[in-house]
Amino acid sequence: MSAFSQSGIKFHRGTRTLEINKQLINNSIEFPDGFKFGLKEKHRYFKQFIEDVTRFNEKVSESTEPIYSKATTRIAKWLLEDTESGATATSVFSPHESAGTIRTALVQCNFTDIGRHIRDLKLKILELEEKRKGVTVILVTENDAIHSIIDRIASAKSGLSIVLIRQFESLRPQFLDSLISLIFSTQSTRHVVARLRFVVCVSTSPSFFTQTCATNTLTLLQLQQFKFTRLDDVFEKIVATGIHAGFRPPIPKSKSIEDDDPNRLYSFDCAPAVFSGPFLKYLKDRFFGCDFSVSALEKAIQFALLQKYLEDATWREDVHEAELQKYDVVFEAFKREFWEGDAISLHIQLQSEPNFWKEFKESTIFQQRKQFLFDTNSRTNLVEFAQKLCDDFAEIDENWCTTLEDLMRKLGETRLLAPPTPTQSKPTVGRMSMAEWQKQSKAAIEAKQNDPIRAAKSAVYAHVMRMFESTLKPYPSTWRNVVGAPFWTNGEVKVSLDSSDEFDIEKCLLEGPADPNHPISVAWRALLSHRSFKIVPMTEWAAEFLKHVKMSMSKKEAKNAFFAAAGQLEHIGLIRGSADRQSANVNVLYHPLSVIPHI
Repeated sequence: MSAFSQSGIKFHRGTRTLEINKQLINNSIEFPDGFKFGLKEKHRYFKQFIEDVTRFNEKVSESTEPIYSKATTRIAKWLLEDTESGATATSVFSPHESAGTIRTALVQCNFTDIGRHIRDLKLKILELEEKRKGVTVILVTENDAIHSIIDRIASAKSGLSIVLIRQFESLRPQFLDSLISLIFSTQSTRHVVARLRFVVCVSTSPSFFTQTCATNTLTLLQLQQFKFTRLDDVFEKIVATGIHAGFRPPIPKSKSIEDDDPNRLYSFDCAPAVFSGPFLKYLKDRFFGCDFSVSALEKAIQFALLQKYLEDATWREDVHEAELQKYDVVFEAFKREFWEGDAISLHIQLQSEPNFWKEFKESTIFQQRKQFLFDTNSRTNLVEFAQKLCDDFAEIDENWCTTLEDLMRKLGETRLLAPPTPTQSKPTVGRMSMAEWQKQSKAAIEAKQNDPIRAAKSAVYAHVMRMFESTLKPYPSTWRNVVGAPFWTNGEVKVSLDSSDEFDIEKCLLEGPADPNHPISVAWRALLSHRSFKIVPMTEWAAEFLKHVKMSMSKKEAKNAFFAAAGQLEHIGLIRGSADRQSANVNVLYHPLSVIPHI
């Protein structure tokens, strides 16, 4: 067994993955003194450990699948719809021929989801195709030549032909304009326009597509915009498992069940683990502020659970189910009455913002809602509000509901016994002195403060807010099932839990390598310093490398060092050779996020 597998971590195409077995767990975990269990309990513990640490991605895949499936279904159905008759255009190359327009789906898709989008769309099209005439899918990348695409379209069999453009931003300038122009001007392809479809993936914005393409090209396309990646919905499903019991994702399908224990998966859940506020904030910043990578979040959560086991082997004994259930109920009531955003953002703010309640009470939304309930003369709204809270909290805190009912009863009695408002005396003729004005103002303020109805409403308000503020607060650091302590800073979380290798690679090769003249470091810095962003000619890269490599090397040694460094960078997953064997270009797969490269 290699050194990597002995530590439980293996590298696959530049990605760090976990490989855990019973022997590794037994050698790594430090159980409390006097802790003993039998053979069955030991087997169950090892199985639970492995499931918690390695199978979180199954939960995420199952919970996010409906989001992607819904978007893919909409795109596939629109592509397979019959085009409307009469909506044709005359080709300038054949004035007596009606060529029509090409039905084009403009799909806004995050670059990390492009592979999934193409795979899912192919499967969905085959699933929805009822005529069984066959669908030809032509995948277009930045390395494909236009003439080869034209030949593939012309040689397609009868039936629908779908041209999938993998990423519009990576195409050469005027590539799509030239392709569309050739399709309508070539005799062998013009007659298939009616059964030709285009799917264009854009990672930035649809406006980038419309601004880049020529007007003549846009007039020949029947454009329809779609959105495949819904980042907010995906992030909500990912972190939902680590919030509280009410947000658990559905159980994975039966195809994921282990053969040796078919019922085990149905009881598998990462609960009672809950995520602390700093860890949730880190996950949100990592997802929206970095690369929108779902796999990066999955790995970060898996490594966090692994660290939890290493720090506290028996943390699952601390469940706090009653406290979490109370949190769920109060959370839903507060969200319904006072919050206008989504549940995930509310929970993250409650767990991570120390001054949440102070700032929220000063917000316009809260002030308007408070005035509607407590500052108006009508008592109907407040009675309905109190009754809904009593119905919600009856099972979790009966004493609190009894106290609220007593306060509401006193409010009703106070309203009946309130003294009549005295009639105002006629205003005196003449100017009022400053002393008289201050006296009347002070009397008005005292009367307002001593108003028994206002005092009764204030008591109800204080009682309600006491429940919200005492329950909706960060999970206590004393809870053993909390993943991530409140005192963690973003830097500490990133260093200890970030399971992706980007930061390590950047720091090692760009920021402060032990040997800045090492061929791998020189090769990557030379590549990143090139004027091209995605595709770099091999000859220009090699020339830049030879210019800055250690001078003591001979030309032959430098040449061998260059190809060795290129092979290592490809193995790590930073570059990829061109798909076209005749091309001598290199595709840059990753650009640094935290370090500015220089050579």
